Amino acid sequence: MAKGFVEELVDNVIEKDDEQTTFRVPSKRENLVLRVDNDLLSKFSNGNAKLEKMLRNLLRNRSAKNKREVININKRNYRIFL
Repeated sequence: MAKGFVEELVDNVIEKDDEQTTFRVPSKRENLVLRVDNDLLSKFSNGNAKLEKMLRNLLRNRSAKNKREVININKRNYRIFL
């Protein structure tokens, strides 16, 4: 069975520390890196649809001129991404 978008994201962990986890977003065209606070990871694991919708919007609305982008998601800007 093929993996879903969120499962691929979880498999692409670049770095993990006490405060944040860094993921490489699975995309062929963009080089997008996502840093998420560990407190918010539990919210995403409860509802994978929210995380998948947010990431797909980020990929769709991203500028084609940027070669690489790092997006930080913390408690302050969490609502912006939803």
